[in-house]
Amino acid sequence: MNRIDLPEYVEDAAILRFYHLDSLNSETWEEDEDNSESTREREKESTMKQFQHPEEDGTMNTTIKLSESDMDLQLIDNSDPLGIQSSIFTDDVTRNTNISQLKEKTAYMITNKNFQPRQFLLQVHKDTSYNELIDGETHLRKGVNQRAEALKNLVHQNFDRFVSAKNTIDHVYDEMKSKQLNQEQDYGTVNIKKALDDANTRAEQVYGPVIERRHRVEKVKSTLYVLQRYKFLFNLPSSLLESIKQTKYDTAIRDYKKGKYLYQVLKGDITSSDRNAGLPEVEETGVTDLHRKVFDKVWAEVQKIVAELQNVLLRMLADPWRSMDDQEKTINFLFDLDTAEDPAWFYLDSQYQWIMGLMKETYDTSVKKIERIKQEDPDSKECSKKRSMSLKKAIEQIHNKVSNVNEETNEELRIWQAVSELVKSHSSLLMRCLPDFWRLSMAFIEGKFAHKTTTTPINPEPVSSRKRRQGMDMVKVEQYQRMTRDIIDRYASLISRYFSLNDVNPKARNLSDGTDKTPYPSFLPPNANSIYTSEYLTLIITDLANCVNDINSINLAGEAFSGLTNLMERTRSKFIDVLCKCWERDAKSFYMLEEWIVDPQNPQITTLIQKYYDYHKFCARSAYKIASLTAIADGVEQSDNRDIASIYIERIRSSFMESTYTFLDGFVQLALTDYTPLNEKDELILSKKREKIDVHSMDVRILLTVSNMEHMRSTVMSRLVTLFESAYNIQMEEDLRTLIDVVYQLDGILFGDYLKRKTQVIRDIIRHGILNSGIDWASIPKPQEVHPFVYEALMLLVMVHSQISSVAKQLVPRALSSLLETMASDCLESFRQVERFGMGGMLQATLEIEFMHQTLSQYVTPTASNTLQSIYQTIEQAYDPQQQQSGNLQSELSHVKDLLVFSRKSITRPIYYGSIAYPLNGKKASDADHTHKWTVMVKGLNNEDLSYYIKKVVFKLHETYPNPLRSIEHPPFEVSETGWGEFEIMIKIHFHPVTNEKPITLYHHLRLHPYEDDISGQPWPKDKPVMSLLYDELVFNEPTEALYQIFADHKALTPNLPHKKPTKDSTVPQFSTQLEAEEIERLDRAQNEINAQISSLKQRLAAFD
Repeated sequence: MNRIDLPEYVEDAAILRFYHLDSLNSETWEEDEDNSESTREREKESTMKQFQHPEEDGTMNTTIKLSESDMDLQLIDNSDPLGIQSSIFTDDVTRNTNISQLKEKTAYMITNKNFQPRQFLLQVHKDTSYNELIDGETHLRKGVNQRAEALKNLVHQNFDRFVSAKNTIDHVYDEMKSKQLNQEQDYGTVNIKKALDDANTRAEQVYGPVIERRHRVEKVKSTLYVLQRYKFLFNLPSSLLESIKQTKYDTAIRDYKKGKYLYQVLKGDITSSDRNAGLPEVEETGVTDLHRKVFDKVWAEVQKIVAELQNVLLRMLADPWRSMDDQEKTINFLFDLDTAEDPAWFYLDSQYQWIMGLMKETYDTSVKKIERIKQEDPDSKECSKKRSMSLKKAIEQIHNKVSNVNEETNEELRIWQAVSELVKSHSSLLMRCLPDFWRLSMAFIEGKFAHKTTTTPINPEPVSSRKRRQGMDMVKVEQYQRMTRDIIDRYASLISRYFSLNDVNPKARNLSDGTDKTPYPSFLPPNANSIYTSEYLTLIITDLANCVNDINSINLAGEAFSGLTNLMERTRSKFIDVLCKCWERDAKSFYMLEEWIVDPQNPQITTLIQKYYDYHKFCARSAYKIASLTAIADGVEQSDNRDIASIYIERIRSSFMESTYTFLDGFVQLALTDYTPLNEKDELILSKKREKIDVHSMDVRILLTVSNMEHMRSTVMSRLVTLFESAYNIQMEEDLRTLIDVVYQLDGILFGDYLKRKTQVIRDIIRHGILNSGIDWASIPKPQEVHPFVYEALMLLVMVHSQISSVAKQLVPRALSSLLETMASDCLESFRQVERFGMGGMLQATLEIEFMHQTLSQYVTPTASNTLQSIYQTIEQAYDPQQQQSGNLQSELSHVKDLLVFSRKSITRPIYYGSIAYPLNGKKASDADHTHKWTVMVKGLNNEDLSYYIKKVVFKLHETYPNPLRSIEHPPFEVSETGWGEFEIMIKIHFHPVTNEKPITLYHHLRLHPYEDDISGQPWPKDKPVMSLLYDELVFNEPTEALYQIFADHKALTPNLPHKKPTKDSTVPQFSTQLEAEEIERLDRAQNEINAQISSLKQRLAAFD
């Protein structure tokens, strides 16, 4: 930077040059022998300038404007005489440079009288090379020569002036010395003094008021200048109020900090640390004590506004619902405002008090809500029937995977929802407040807010946490940690209080019917079922575990977090115990859920088994979830394999087995006790679903129960045990075998009771028929038919077969085999009591035993077969040899065989099915493309009505037809449509249930066009229908008695196939024995013709060879 741009130095240099001084600190006065008239003129001019207006000479400007000559002189003085550098001063010269330094620097100027070439070269050109110095010497010589030449020209051009001036000065000096330079005349100054006094008096009269006004104007200008220069400080109160009004607190605090720094500068209280705070330098110019008093008043107003702002920020800081980021900003704002109270401590203390109070308030509100819901239920007494109804709805919900249940109509769910909300609200409150509370506490403990109370340097060095903690108030640090523990302890204590986690012996609650006295905790809703209990306990502990794990993520101190892990374990233990108790309790009354409705997926069992499976699996799975939930502590990684404490596994396994045993015990009560509906309102709907199941029949209940137990033994129990073993990683083979043994025992009890009653009836029939019916086995004639008691016994077996088939078909072989064994034993025992058999008696007994044997052949067991052989031996041993006629014995046995064959005849019914198609021949149809009208049918021969044994016929048409599946439930069994193409039609015939026959399926290819001539060999007429009908017979083997009676009533025991064609109508199918014979004859002729052609071809081939 050139010194010409430094006004301070230019002013000092001008003074030195004007007074011909070498230094600003001169100690002696030196007479100037060369005073000239021009010098006096300049003195006069400077004196007159004192009375000029400031605007005329521009003295108010901060920078002195130099004339061109002065600037040239400065450039000459400042320039390097050697011409090497632009300036001899390498360092900037400021106003703060003292006089000694300035004097030392001016010694390097060549125009100075004290110029020292040696020092000049040492200081200015110490780094200049020799060649450059040589060039500088040349430059200096050239400059000296130019100056000398210029001086010569000056003297030559103004020589006359110099002579005239010298003469005038000498003349004046001589005159003054000779006449006026005496003491009386004050050496020639009396007149001058008098003139000056007069001039001064006139000047005071003329310029006095002007000068006074000028001083006032200067004061006003000075004031305006100060106002203008410190406008920010004067506007600070209003700007603060405006920023506060607009909630621009960061702007207000920034302005406050800037104003504070400016005020400290004006007061002179600024320190070096304040200067290093990063704020701009402020130069104090023209500030008087009066101005400082004004500044004090302004700052006092600012302090009042800042105090009010502090109160506003403290109120905001006390607002518990503001976010942590906003609160941290507020804390920093308060630190910047130099508040006397520690804002971090204020926030933590107010937040602590609010959290503690809000937790208690939330708990009380939730408990009151739960109690209010409980009081709204008029019948809140414990009742197993009411609980079973609730359990039924819950099982239907989980089976159908329905998540949205109307909680408004379910008191239990409303209570559970309120309990869940109690835990969820407390957990949410803890997660809402504790992380922010702990984060701010840690920030304060680590000293992150300590720098707010002291000035931060511009380039701070990294400070460790340990150093930051030095100087912390350790009492407050311990207080922070204690407050955190108190918040967690309050949360844990409230949860523990409601769920009675510390209550080892809860008070017992009795059921209204007095059947259960198991103590249950008070938080359970009245009549709580195990499904809802499992679901909500799992939900509650999951929320609790999530809260604990989320709290763990903020790295709480170990002592504080241990309270949460302890809470988690106590809650887990309590919930598992409660769940298992409810599980076992519901198993005792689970039999009440039996509705005796057949399972649509498995018609051999009732829906109770699926309900129990869903219920049992849900409880076991919920117990697993509760037992496996974890709260991960610091430094512990969560693994995929969740280890469950053995005490929990044993408790759950015990409930698993106990509930299964209890459920199996309920089977006996279910089968042997008359059915009582759980809900009378639903009984009408349930009765329709049961169809023909008589729930008030003990036999039906026993059969269904036995079938259920068989399914339990074969499928359900093994599946549940396998799931339990897989989940809990234990072995339960011995437990499974024990359960199966229990099922076998219960099965033997129930099924044995059923068979015992049937066996007793059969025994009475057999004993009475053989021994007490008046039959003389020694003299009766040869048999013509089986005795009625045999039919009666077999009819009872048929009824048993029918009853079991309608309820549990898979039990038929087991039941009939057992009954056959018993019946054979009864026959054996009875025949042994017959003393003697004649020929007719032996044949009759053989006929009856063989009849039973062949009728029940598929149910004959080895035991029964041995017993039947023993009967034959017994009859043979009791046969009277005197009546033995060996010649007739074989023929009589053949006669018995014929009787057996005749007793096992079947019934055959003829039908025909197919289609008849009529060409439209231009007639309108539903579709313009259709060319034929056709009818597909199933009919009886001779227009027989088939509806007495056919329930319906289903025709499956082509997919292009609307509603392609046509079900015809009334005769005639036919479907008529129009179309243009041929396709295959599926025909499915369904029989009435009394037939006990499965549906049969037939397939028919729809035929629209004739592909050959008619039967007479003539071309097919256009209007003649195309018939494609097939004859078939429905065979009913071993028809039931009811079916046999139906066919007998309709005179349909034999097929009525006519011998000849009954009519000449071409639209009636021609099925008769005569046509059958003719068809066979035509086939024979065709076969003979083919054989003849084959023989002729063979002869021709032989001729070629």
